[in-house]
Amino acid sequence: MGLQHRAYVLFRFPTAVFALAILFHASPSTAQLANPRAMIKLHAEGRQSPRATIADMAWIEGHWIGDMPDGPVEHVLLSPRFGQLPGFVRALAPQNLAFYEIGVFAEIGHSLTLRVKHFTPELAGWEAQAAYIDRPLLDRDATSFYFDGATFSRTGPDSFTVYFLNRSEGQERETLVIPFRRTSGPARRSDGAPS
Repeated sequence: MGLQHRAYVLFRFPTAVFALAILFHASPSTAQLANPRAMIKLHAEGRQSPRATIADMAWIEGHWIGDMPDGPVEHVLLSPRFGQLPGFVRALAPQNLAFYEIGVFAEIGHSLTLRVKHFTPELAGWEAQAAYIDRPLLDRDATSFYFDGATFSRTGPDSFTVYFLNRSEGQERETLVIPFRRTSGPARRSDGAPS
């Protein structure tokens, strides 16, 4: 190997490593995996919700499978109608059902909220009978919708990741990162339109 070639290789390797480091450091997925709590926003009094309609979330319609720490989770979301996009979750543990969840993305004013209610496998409600959890939309960008304590981040036409802040008695416990992939439903282009 000649001296010129050796110098080129020695220069090229650190340059390539540096370029890859910049590329992956700038990648949202790397940052999100390194600190998933950074993907969570919490509601503050007086904060205005961004403008959004249910059509902005239409890409999420379909049947999805996600990977939670204790097992798979199924998420089925129906087509939007009358300003609402309802869904159903079935979370599985290794040997049984963990819980069910009914959720609705709903238009409220000029923005969105996510309303959820949880049930045991026997259909006993976690929340009081008339109660539900309300998660207003706090922010949004080109790929993510930041609801109070839960972020839906689109990672491709047939994939998204949920970042969920698990809280108990007002204390933060952990941020769950749940990647989902589409199993059925309308295939979507990268801009969200049906293909």
